[in-house]
Amino acid sequence: MTLHEAIEKLLELTGRSMTTQQIADELNKYGWYKKKDGSKISAFQIHGRTKNYAHLFNRDGSFVSLNEQGSSKSQTITTSSKQKTAKKATTSPSSLTKKSFAPISNSDTTILILGTMPGDTSLEQGEYYSHPRNRFWKIISKITNRSTPQIYTEKIELLLELNIGIWDVAHKVKRMGSLDMDIMDEEPNDLDDFIEKHKNLNIIAFNGIKSQILFDKYFDRKKEIKYFNLPSSSPANASIDFEKLCKLWSTIFR
Repeated sequence: MTLHEAIEKLLELTGRSMTTQQIADELNKYGWYKKKDGSKISAFQIHGRTKNYAHLFNRDGSFVSLNEQGSSKSQTITTSSKQKTAKKATTSPSSLTKKSFAPISNSDTTILILGTMPGDTSLEQGEYYSHPRNRFWKIISKITNRSTPQIYTEKIELLLELNIGIWDVAHKVKRMGSLDMDIMDEEPNDLDDFIEKHKNLNIIAFNGIKSQILFDKYFDRKKEIKYFNLPSSSPANASIDFEKLCKLWSTIFR
């Protein structure tokens, strides 16, 4: 993979603009592109490469986005500001520790959709994908031609009726706020045990790039299972319109 292809992949899957330094940091972490001399990718290198591929990337100061995404500089700055505020309000390091829920599944589960770690709104309410701008439940309903359930118990019933299970790759993490890129010191769930116990499972779909990256960090892919990388349903991925999300997500049923 070339550097500009790695940048394009990162921006497409995160669905928002990023600074050249953020892009360099993420690519160094994921290792999609390796420099011949083994040194780390720099923000200056990201600047030069995105400038040379102006037909692919928008530039707004140090912020880079895909041409089809447009600039969301103000959104990114707002998120950063909220993070700084949260840090000031935090009095104990233990408040950074987040734990995932138990999986939702049964013996008939054929499709497992994996997130990374529930966002803070979901953790507070004890429900998967409970943020009002998370489009998970709307996507599932749309691509299966069902009405979107409003009550959590009905949402769970819908998943089980469709033989869909949901869980997260991480069991425990340290994270300020809800962004996947802020996850540190993650501990994985026992997905090997889950797969072993669900004999009908034949598809695993990753809800966002971070879940795929963490899965591949801790687990081997199995030949009998098909894997799908899906754009995140998170509010942080709002630049991808709903119809496009549904089209990409519908591939898990083909």
